[in-house]
Amino acid sequence: MKSRKQVRKQASGTQNTQTNSRPLQKKTAATIVKVLLLIFLIASLACIAGEEYHRGHWNRRVADSRSPETAGETATGKTVAKPPANEPAAKEPGTVIAYYFRGSTRCYSCVTIENYAREAIEAGFSDALKDGRLQWKVVNVEEPGNEHFIQDYQLYSQSVVLVEIKDGKQTKWKNLAEVWPLLNDKAAFQRYVQEEVGAFLGGSR
Repeated sequence: MKSRKQVRKQASGTQNTQTNSRPLQKKTAATIVKVLLLIFLIASLACIAGEEYHRGHWNRRVADSRSPETAGETATGKTVAKPPANEPAAKEPGTVIAYYFRGSTRCYSCVTIENYAREAIEAGFSDALKDGRLQWKVVNVEEPGNEHFIQDYQLYSQSVVLVEIKDGKQTKWKNLAEVWPLLNDKAAFQRYVQEEVGAFLGGSR
């Protein structure tokens, strides 16, 4: 039969073991939470890494090409007095150029935007394309001689840009910024592009 002293000693040892195990349990739980958060973060970054790479790449190119005089200007609806450098002006008055500006490295979204825009223009304006009132041009801004487009149209990512030329002079241009939000809705995307192109063609007559 155990003495009172032995019973107290055994009880004290059990209590110490339980007390020592609590910090270990808390530490293990905290580690598991951190690992799960890290996994979630990695998964999220993997989904957007491609898009962010391209946007960041273009932002750096914009910063490199932009002059102090144009740093505060915005793209949509801006009127330009003369055609961009190195780009010959259309000879016929009332010409609209639909540009798709891209980089050398292509992502799925970038290719999709190009395809959707081209299909919308070819389906909706075949006559204007044939008679030259409308032109579709794909330009890689990373090729030598094309860098000026980044500053000319204040490009931040792959973009569809409409340019109106009258009497050999560029009179206005617009970056169709909604192509990115509408990327997951092909019908709405193409309707938007056709409406904008139609408005430009109407004004170029």
